[in-house]
Parts: sequence; C-alpha cells; structure tokens
Amino acid sequence: MILITGGAGFIGSHLADDFIERDCEVRILDNFSSGSEEFLNPSAEIIKGDIRRLEDVLHAIRGVDEVWHVAANPDVRLSAQKPDEIYENNVLGTWNVLKAMVKNSVDRIIFTSTSTVYGEAEVIPTPESYPAMPISIYGASKVAGEAMISSFSHTYEMKS
Repeated sequence: MILITGGAGFIGSHLADDFIERDCEVRILDNFSSGSEEFLNPSAEIIKGDIRRLEDVLHAIRGVDEVWHVAANPDVRLSAQKPDEIYENNVLGTWNVLKAMVKNSVDRIIFTSTSTVYGEAEVIPTPESYPAMPISIYGASKVAGEAMISSFSHTYEMKS
C-alpha cells in the first residue's frame, strides 16, 4: 500500500493514477485546501485529513509500505505574508509524517522538494549538488523538510 499525502492535488493525483494503473493499492491523505475531489481516481482509498494533525497522519499511515509526501503549501508569495501557515504545512506536516512513519515501522519516503531551495542560483539548470540558499520562507521550509528526512533516514534507517 502506498500513501500519497496531498494526493488530491495535481502531482499527487497523477501519481495515484500511475500507481493504480500498475495495480498498486493507493491511499490518499488530503485536506482538500487546494486539491480537488474531481482529480481523484475512484480506485484510491481517500482519507480527508490534514498532515498538520498527527492523529490524521497516524490514521492514514496504518498498513502502508511507503509514503510519497507531496502535500505542502507551495505559495511562495504567501510565505512572506503568512509564514506560520507555510511552517505548519511544510515543516510541521513533514515532521508529523516522519513521526508517524517511525511509529508504524514504515521505512520508505519519497519527498518532493523545489528549486527554490537554491534561491537565486547562478547555474541553470541547477544540479542537486548546488548549495541550498533559499531566499523565501517556502524555500527554507523545503530545506527543513529535506534535512529532517535526511536525519530520520540516518537515525531510524529509513530509505529516502
């Protein structure tokens, strides 16, 4: 079973479709703040919940083999106006996903980051080896997610 956080959004819903076409069981956790029910594959199990609430993530992650963590608030402009909202969605949400994974012995996570972690990179296309120098709170929230996943991967022997 694959859990896709943010599975009602553009990327998540396409991931779900692809996995379902390959006969994988898919569960979607989404709060529908930006995603849409019309995007959802009827073969997916849908859980309306929020990654900002640990109990929602714990409920969704039971029986899961791997997590595709694509839920986030991607609005870079909002990050300057409402930084707490970006923090709660992108940092706290990722923390809750990782915590729930450890509690349920799920050891595989795939995370979507963003090119904004590189700030105003001077090299385009920017290689992943380029230093992270975010200039937005959104970019910084994604760097935080990458760092947490790296530390959880080493501490709890997760695969990322």
